[in-house]
Amino acid sequence: MYRSFLFLLFLFLVSPQPLFSAELTILTENLPPLNYLRNGVLVGPSVEIVREIQKRVGSDEMIEVFPWARAYQLALTEKNVVLFGTTHTKERNELFKWVGPLATKRDILLAKKQEGIELQSLEDAKKVQRIGTLRDDTRERLLKEKGFTNLYSVSDEQNNAKKLMLGRIDLWAYKKPGWRTVCELAGINPEEFVEVLDLREIDVSIAFSKTTSDAIVNKWRNAFKEMLSDGTIDRIRAGSPNDQ
Repeated sequence: MYRSFLFLLFLFLVSPQPLFSAELTILTENLPPLNYLRNGVLVGPSVEIVREIQKRVGSDEMIEVFPWARAYQLALTEKNVVLFGTTHTKERNELFKWVGPLATKRDILLAKKQEGIELQSLEDAKKVQRIGTLRDDTRERLLKEKGFTNLYSVSDEQNNAKKLMLGRIDLWAYKKPGWRTVCELAGINPEEFVEVLDLREIDVSIAFSKTTSDAIVNKWRNAFKEMLSDGTIDRIRAGSPNDQ
């Protein structure tokens, strides 16, 4: 029995992968072009970066695609949840442990080109009847904080693209890069739309639930830094579609 104990202890000490590696729940959303489902397959540069980190730290969990509001709530309340790509706002900074950034995005408002909508400021945007947003997304929260009351939420951005095309919303709050890919996935010609107002520029990162062990987060953080140093991050970004 004593020998068995020593053998198990030896395996634990020499094992290159920690036992906690199997405890992670890794979540993402449909967020073209960084991480999204194309013909049922999860693709995008953020997915490639996360999978490469997993390979380097010995994490073999599957990445699950959830609606954003549900994934975000799980990351807030459950242990060992990894959520990417999460917009790293000042308000969220203390809610999670962070690795990244995966990318930098620009939040924008889009309109249907033939409607001829021109905006000079956020106050102009408050005058339209309907703005499409993603439920519990940072753009929706940003606009609510700015006093917007004309927001209409959906659970998938492709619905916003379709609604804008059909005239059911006047503006669509989304991001660049990304909106052209969403249009193509929704079967809509992106040339039908035009960017009418910049909202902000901000980073997208990997968020770990606050109760996740620092040892886990640090392994991911170190792997990300290693990938920056050896050029892996740049190669992945350079090889991704340039959705502008």
